[in-house]
Formats: sequence, structure tokens, C-alpha cells
Amino acid sequence: MTLKIPSVYEYGYIMKKLMLSATVFLCLWLPDQPAEAAYLTGNQLLKECEGEKAQIQSCMNYVAGVIDYQVMQQSLGTEPSVDFCLSDDASLEKVTVIVMFYLKKNPQLGSFIAAPSVTMAMHEAYPCGPPPASKKKHKHAG
Repeated sequence: MTLKIPSVYEYGYIMKKLMLSATVFLCLWLPDQPAEAAYLTGNQLLKECEGEKAQIQSCMNYVAGVIDYQVMQQSLGTEPSVDFCLSDDASLEKVTVIVMFYLKKNPQLGSFIAAPSVTMAMHEAYPCGPPPASKKKHKHAG
């Protein structure tokens, strides 16, 4: 009795059939689950910021993500409706504390999505000012 080794094409066909069968099986086998909202409220963010070490890291990552998105918008030349300009001394720890204070100061925002609160906290702490005035002195002819 000889063992026939499938060719590359036959092997690919067999693998596609197995993957398709496995996918169909999993789709039929997994129970239906309702979709959940994929956002964090201000109250949830504040709770994470005040939690254990892993939760605090999650809070800081959320704040960093909102800031990164804002910076990306600025770099693309889009004009966000609420803007902020971080200073050179703005560490992630510092801005996270600012967000925590903002959420505590504005409890009415707690049930809403947290991302706009992060943006508003940054806008309040780091507003973008007008461009610096030219330091050149103009001499008047006279």
C-alpha cells in the first residue's frame, strides 16, 4: 500500500474546506449575544483612574488615546471643534490627574462618553492661544 502525498493545490483545497467547515460550525455553535456599547463613561473612567494599578494604567491609556487622536487631527490640518495645545512639561501622569479633577468638578458629565470630557479638560488646562506676536519693533518714519 502506498501513501499518496497531496500536491500543493490539493492541500490548499483541503485546508480551505476545513476552514470553511470550522467557520460555519463556530457561527452556528456560538450563542447569540447582544451587542454592547464600546465606550467608557466619565464615571467609569474616573472609577478606573481611582482604582488599582492595572485600572490606573487603563485610565492613563484611555487619556493617552484621546490625546493621540486629537494630535493626529491637528497634524492632518483638520480643525477640531475643541482644541488644546499641550505644553512641553505635560506628562501623561499630569494630564490624567487634570482629567480626574475635571470629572470631579463636573459630575454632570459622568454619564456621558468620557472622550469629550478628556478633550474639554485638556482645553481648559492647555488652551491654544493666539500665535505669538512678532517681537520686531517697527520704526515709524518721521
